[in-house]
Amino acid sequence: MLQYYTQMKHLLIILSIFASITVLGQVSVTIKPADTTACYGDSIIFTTLVTGAGGAAIAYRWQWNFIDIAGAADSVYKILRVKGSSAGIYRCIVTAGGMTDTSNQALLKMHPKMNIDTLYRYNSLGCIKDCKGQFKVLVSGGTRSKIYPPYTYNWNGGFSQDTLVFGLCHGRSHLLVTDSVQCTIDTAYFVDVLKSPKIDFDILPKDTVIYLTNPNIQVVFPDSMKKHLTNWTWDFGDTTKVTNLNPAGHTYKRTGLFIVSLNFTDLNGCDTTITHQLKVNVVELQIGNVLTPNGDKKNDSFQVQIMGLPLKDFRDAYLSNELIVFNRWGKKVFNKTNFKSEEWDCSNLSDGTYFYILQCKGQYGDDLFKGSVTILRDK
Repeated sequence: MLQYYTQMKHLLIILSIFASITVLGQVSVTIKPADTTACYGDSIIFTTLVTGAGGAAIAYRWQWNFIDIAGAADSVYKILRVKGSSAGIYRCIVTAGGMTDTSNQALLKMHPKMNIDTLYRYNSLGCIKDCKGQFKVLVSGGTRSKIYPPYTYNWNGGFSQDTLVFGLCHGRSHLLVTDSVQCTIDTAYFVDVLKSPKIDFDILPKDTVIYLTNPNIQVVFPDSMKKHLTNWTWDFGDTTKVTNLNPAGHTYKRTGLFIVSLNFTDLNGCDTTITHQLKVNVVELQIGNVLTPNGDKKNDSFQVQIMGLPLKDFRDAYLSNELIVFNRWGKKVFNKTNFKSEEWDCSNLSDGTYFYILQCKGQYGDDLFKGSVTILRDK
């Protein structure tokens, strides 16, 4: 009986081992694509398909021409830009659960490489707006067809059958050449031009917003640049133009957004335009009506501000102004021409209500502001 139980125990162990082998199966690996022909610069991705590994961990080892590829230990092998030295036989060796299998051999071949042999420039340098660039290329290699033209050319995104292109503008351009099997080669080239003087101008006062009550500006560029110019014209964006003056002044007659430009011709005969934006607004003032001259720097003095622009001097919006302040008995306690906000120091006056008249002189009429202000110290 003891012998019987011993035999049964051995049989169960053998069946258990056989069952585990059956679950794991035979490891098999395949890589795709199998055989392929690539263009120079293409991206190639080889992927593996592993069967029979069950839940066992899988180790990958890629080879090129039967030599291990350093660092290639993933299920996917990528070549981002193939070249002549990329051609050859690729395979992957997989190990899982103590078993090893070698994949099929994938042959990578290369289409003939194209070359841009020569790049000719036919034009002399022109002005920046002339677009006088002319280039011609000579291409060799690649795969030619007897039915279709050997190559097609794409200059800056425009299709062409010609090796010669005209009318290229200043700057870097791009050429893409395609052969009969859709392999491509590209290059960048630069169209140079005659150099233009580096000139900019200022609008005075230096602000992007002025007001209709003081719509006077002056435009100016450095006098040192005059020697590089033959003539120039100021365009103020409201049909007014002034020629060959520097500086030049202008008065606007309406509100709006204006493009102020300097158009000049340099010694090479090239024309250049430089622009700045200028906005003409109607001014709105904000005038304080409570003063608390207690030294806390909050409402200590009489404030007049442009609405929404507390840091801008309101005097810039007018030609001139005058502020007069009276007490309740009509006695003048303050009077200032060209008054600046916070210039009225009321610390020596007693609490109470005072009355002001602020007269602002504008280009096309005056603005008169009347009101009261209360002096109230903290008790």
